[in-house]
Amino acid sequence: MLWGSATVPHSKQRNTLTTIIAGINGSIGSIIAKEEAKKGPVVGTYRKYDDHAKELAKNNNIELIQQDMLENSNMSAVVNSARALGTVNKIYYLIGESWNIGWDKVSLKDIDNAIKMCSLPVASLIIELKAELLDETNLMRWASVSGVSSLVFSGGPNKPATGGAKHMAEFYFKSASAFYTWKQNLFNNVVLGFSNRTKNFHVGYNGDVLKNLCAKDIPIGTGTEPENVANILMWLNADNNKFMTGQNIVVDGGETIKTRDNAKDTPMKDHPTYY
Repeated sequence: MLWGSATVPHSKQRNTLTTIIAGINGSIGSIIAKEEAKKGPVVGTYRKYDDHAKELAKNNNIELIQQDMLENSNMSAVVNSARALGTVNKIYYLIGESWNIGWDKVSLKDIDNAIKMCSLPVASLIIELKAELLDETNLMRWASVSGVSSLVFSGGPNKPATGGAKHMAEFYFKSASAFYTWKQNLFNNVVLGFSNRTKNFHVGYNGDVLKNLCAKDIPIGTGTEPENVANILMWLNADNNKFMTGQNIVVDGGETIKTRDNAKDTPMKDHPTYY
């Protein structure tokens, strides 16, 4: 079940609540956009005018803004467009790429591009929305997605460029939470493992490749569906969440548990001193 309510037409009245979705045309973003558009106006950024963007463009309650973060990470135009429609009170930050480059291949240009793509836009949003964040009558909710590439764990991706940039974005969310929760704002991030998104099929995870990878590395045995991730993000930004803030919620099917057989992996299980 998806979070949603009755459709509300566009309005420039200040009691209209507006949602910003950075990265609106991904599998997760498009699901969230359609649901949030049932409640009020949505302004979202997209990089490529793909099938998701074409479908969202048909919705009169969704305004699309094309922006390539590698060329421009400043979100002021997006914020101003959202303000023109009402009071901005929800942010979904879904931007991020994952480049499989190790330290033996990475360049400073790769790291610079990863920061532009994955972390600078969220910093820009926090800065541009200072007025809304300081308004204690407007409880803002912010939810983002990073990825397990931001974690360093045994068998993990450990990507220095995009992993570091996603970790930076996570820090911005936690730092903003520490600074602005006192002003009635909530910030939470989902650390996402493998998901059955269309983007995975463009980076070599075709056919049985992803299936075998999931069976090998993920205890639950499969990647999650975009709807599952969207529902988690929408709950974090829903009225039902009144208390959770400053958290990283790991949604990875147990990938970072990194054990296949606890009876076999537990050290010294037969030692009489310890058991």
